[in-house]
Amino acid sequence: MNTPNTSRAFTVGKTESGWARKIVEMPLDKLGDGDVLIQVEFSGINFKDGLASTEAGRIARIDPLIGGVDLAGKVVESSNSNIKIGASVIAHGYDIGVAHHGGFSQYARVQSAWLVPMPKGLDARTAMMIGTAGYTAALSVDALEKAGLKPGTGPVLVTGATGGVGSVAVGMLALRGYEVVASTGKPETA
Repeated sequence: MNTPNTSRAFTVGKTESGWARKIVEMPLDKLGDGDVLIQVEFSGINFKDGLASTEAGRIARIDPLIGGVDLAGKVVESSNSNIKIGASVIAHGYDIGVAHHGGFSQYARVQSAWLVPMPKGLDARTAMMIGTAGYTAALSVDALEKAGLKPGTGPVLVTGATGGVGSVAVGMLALRGYEVVASTGKPETA
């Protein structure tokens, strides 16, 4: 496969006329530091992406910034012998989409240490539907169970239950047989 020299990307940042959101052709050598180049297949849309897309959000730490705090795709270049070309991978965290260009791009360059191999039975689309919020919720449920929580030991309170992580946690816990008490600070969603 021939990799192009640029990547079509959604950027946010300051311009002479104010804050701008635009689609650009970003040179691959401007995608940031990293030893792996990924052809992005999917990226989720997260709360942080919304914040990064506005000047008032104040979380974008590079300018311009390619948003997208998570991504899934195929490795097209790698200088790490443990990361093979063609491998399906997921990346999120590590300031991706905040201080390092993210997944709202055809290509993303990241550190190999930030990558997780695509789990068997999962594809890029499904991984990004679960996204960072789903992953965070799963880590939380896993930590609770490792600490001894079991279905039938009493109700589990999920705060922020109408948000991304909270809503996924409510579903996961309910499917695992827990009695779930959902809490929200938003009267309109109670």
